[in-house]
Amino acid sequence: MLNNVYEDACIVSLRDLYLNLASMGRDRMRMLNSLFKLFSDSEKKASSHLLSELLSRARQLYDADQFESAWQLCAEIQEQVPGAIDSLELGFDLASKLRKFNEFSTWLQRGMKCNPDSAELYFLQGHLYLEEEKLDEALRAYGKAIEISPGLAKAHNGLGVTFQMLGRLDEAYREFKQALALDATCWKASYNIGNLIKLHGQFEHSVEPFQQALFSRRTLRGLPGTIDGEDSKVTRSKLIHDIEQFKFLAGQGIQSELAGKGAEALSQALEVMEPLFSSKVAAFPAEVKPIVAPYINRLTNFYNAPALPGGALNQDQDWAAIEAAYFAHAPGIAYIDNFLKPEALASLRRFCLESTIWFDGRYGNGYVGCSCEDGFICPLLAQIAEEQRLALPAIFGEHRIKGLWGYKYDSEQTGIATHADFAAVNVNFWLTPDDANLDPSGGGLVIWDKEAPLDWNFHDYNANVSLISEFLRNSGAKEFVVPHKQNRVVLFNSDLFHKTDNFHFKPGYENRRINVTMLYGDRHAG
Repeated sequence: MLNNVYEDACIVSLRDLYLNLASMGRDRMRMLNSLFKLFSDSEKKASSHLLSELLSRARQLYDADQFESAWQLCAEIQEQVPGAIDSLELGFDLASKLRKFNEFSTWLQRGMKCNPDSAELYFLQGHLYLEEEKLDEALRAYGKAIEISPGLAKAHNGLGVTFQMLGRLDEAYREFKQALALDATCWKASYNIGNLIKLHGQFEHSVEPFQQALFSRRTLRGLPGTIDGEDSKVTRSKLIHDIEQFKFLAGQGIQSELAGKGAEALSQALEVMEPLFSSKVAAFPAEVKPIVAPYINRLTNFYNAPALPGGALNQDQDWAAIEAAYFAHAPGIAYIDNFLKPEALASLRRFCLESTIWFDGRYGNGYVGCSCEDGFICPLLAQIAEEQRLALPAIFGEHRIKGLWGYKYDSEQTGIATHADFAAVNVNFWLTPDDANLDPSGGGLVIWDKEAPLDWNFHDYNANVSLISEFLRNSGAKEFVVPHKQNRVVLFNSDLFHKTDNFHFKPGYENRRINVTMLYGDRHAG
């Protein structure tokens, strides 16, 4: 008994020493590693537990954006256990962020020498080649992983991505389908099928695979009891939104028990984290993660708004006059009231209020968002996207939908900053009742009459605030303000700089400003 107590005490002391030295530099780590060689086999088993704790610490550092420190811990694990898969998977993400692909490749090669028949190692090698755009090498690496383990679904998915990048679309589709046949929960394969269909102009057929990816990725069933990666960080606005949504669902009798528990858990997290929100985005503390894991960014409820027989758009419109107005306001601006039929408006609003899909919660200006690839997808949205394209052929031409988002805002904020988009035509419409807007002259959209230069890259025209401001000032650009109004849609040339107008809405969940954004075509395609 005393021997066991003594051994446990030694292990605890050694663990603390190892973890402390791990943060003090590689020379001291090498000194400690030499000590491990003196230990017995039972003590080496204890060291594997220490390596597990190192990996856990590395993941915590990764979640806290301390990427270099996390990388060093992964390096130490690879020195101890070459080819250790868990640390290599984290190491790949870190290599992508730190651009340390050469060092990561060294880890892989060392691991393959120790375990030449590891499908997982060849899979990671395929990922590395794909990141480096060495597509032929990626094909060989993924192919070798599949040769070793034909049932490895994620390797088939990686092979499909490589085929897609090579323009071999039939082969890409085949591999994505094979991945799903092997593992129906492989959400990335469903996502890739949806995206492949969307990019080739058949958005209405992407609804099913995108929803399949959503349910596989975001439902609680089968998910671990913790959170990591992007979901491990949150803004105060995101927490408040989700608390309000859970309370709304419970009040409506929708998933009442689960929604009530969610509101309670996230309220507890908000109280603990208030001091952390001096920065816009904060990581969930370790003790909070298990509390919020079943509720944060989970598909607790989903209202699948159906397509409507007879159409979703209000047909009492003079579509030709709308097209004429668009081109009269060069280089392309028009807006329409009473855009959707009342039943379409009500159904889409219900989709936004009831569906717990607002996963993009790291924005700093008091709003949450969601994309069609990860939740903002239903048959009604696909119907609206296609109907308006057909109703206004002079504006949309052959352009097909390339992007679709929803955004939901705090009651009083600045919203999305000045930017242009990658598309040819931009569509924005609003769902919140007019009586929620405390400033009827604003709260909508501000559009400038100057297009982003075609030689600017995406970051320049979409996020470089100082460059954009200087351009607008020097070009003499004029503002065009479209006030917020429920069921009003704004169509404009996506090259035009625009931003969310300042807004002031009543407090309360149902009063939140909601807008839908649809992007068609490519800015370089005219």
